[in-house]
Amino acid sequence: MKQYKNIFRCICEESKQREMVYLHKWKSLTATIVTASALFLGIPSTGVNAQESLNYEIFELSSILKEGSKGEDVKIMQRALNKAIGAELSEDGIFGPNTTRAVLAFQKAKNKLKADGIYGPNTHAALSKEVNSFGFDEKNLKLGSKGEAVKTLQKGLKDMSYNVVIDGIYGHQTKEAVIQFQKRFPELINDGVFGPNTKAVMEKVLNE
Repeated sequence: MKQYKNIFRCICEESKQREMVYLHKWKSLTATIVTASALFLGIPSTGVNAQESLNYEIFELSSILKEGSKGEDVKIMQRALNKAIGAELSEDGIFGPNTTRAVLAFQKAKNKLKADGIYGPNTHAALSKEVNSFGFDEKNLKLGSKGEAVKTLQKGLKDMSYNVVIDGIYGHQTKEAVIQFQKRFPELINDGVFGPNTKAVMEKVLNE
């Protein structure tokens, strides 16, 4: 009888081990499917940096905000100012003197904005663009380009799970990653050059 119990115990232990192996394989397969689906649909990976860059919440301005205003819109505006200019505001939803100074500082940094400390449609549009932009440089990038602009591009590619090294050098690896991105969109030319059209599409994908 004792011998049968030992045999039964061994069978149970083997079954548990097989279950653990199958569970591990299933989790790995699920992760692979999710990653592949994200790449196919143009959804960036879910690393911390990607989330900070892509999932920033900005509201639709329904009324002008100024000193004395309160509410969720003010809180989101404060968060946006902290992100855009490092204002170090308390995100309390109260438009006080510190928030006014931060709005003024942002407006002064943008030549086309009226520096009055009032958060209206023009300031809102400029701030929305600032915080929802991945920060790509305006100049075209291609094989041989170097610098911070290339690093920013590589970070964007990395966030979308492309295999690139963030070294600021537009080498063959970066060019190939750009081509792979361009191939996903019929309107883009697959030339490996990071120009205005590719930039616009990538901005849209990264900010969705």
